[in-house]
Amino acid sequence: MKASHAIAADVRQLIVRGKLKAGDPLAVESELVDRLGASRGVVREALRILELEGLVEVRRGLGGGPRVRHPSISEAAQGMGIYLQLGDVPVLDAWTARDRIIGAAVERLAGERSATAVEVLDRCVAALAVLVGEFDAYYPQLLDVAETAVRLAGNATEYVLVVALRHIVAVELDAATRSVADVDEAVDAEKFITAAWHDVVRNVRAGHPQSARRAYDRQADLIRGGIASRNPGITVVDVVSGQSLRRLDEGHEISLVRD
Repeated sequence: MKASHAIAADVRQLIVRGKLKAGDPLAVESELVDRLGASRGVVREALRILELEGLVEVRRGLGGGPRVRHPSISEAAQGMGIYLQLGDVPVLDAWTARDRIIGAAVERLAGERSATAVEVLDRCVAALAVLVGEFDAYYPQLLDVAETAVRLAGNATEYVLVVALRHIVAVELDAATRSVADVDEAVDAEKFITAAWHDVVRNVRAGHPQSARRAYDRQADLIRGGIASRNPGITVVDVVSGQSLRRLDEGHEISLVRD
């Protein structure tokens, strides 16, 4: 292993084990050179590796230097998003995987019957019901409801995966919202989705895992069917490209050329 990678690995372990916390300063480059007995180039490369991983930020100027940071879930999800784009993965694959995770989480919640979890989920669904007909606000809240269910079910890995897929499904929901031709039909769909989530909560509270899963699947099938009929064969890279085009349409200039 290269010396720079070995140094980066040692610092990374200190961070993930909690011995170095977010915001903690690391020694400045010259001090690290002395402490580690490594060349300035090796230390600089190790810091660059950690900076690219989002674990260290290097502040310039007076009072600057390397500091520990914790990457957000969205940052951690970038690698997954790039992989899905390179693999030309169909959007419905991402939707299906997401629905399976959420459906399983709903089942676990019903099996555990935690009163606290039920109340939290109930409040999220109640907030969703208030937003029926407000298209721009409804679907972000719908994503929040599903992510809350997974978080409450307690599997941290599944929660990260669902949040990582959010930007993909959010773009599709946004596009579907903006292409609505029949407002009454769209509102009816939102009412159906919300009623299904109310059924999820009732069955979770009653301790009926399979019924809770079926209630979730009712609304999930409706949404996936709508996406499939609107954009058959669309892939993740299509979605991401469409998002960039919309940013241009909205007047946000994107330049790929260095000044």
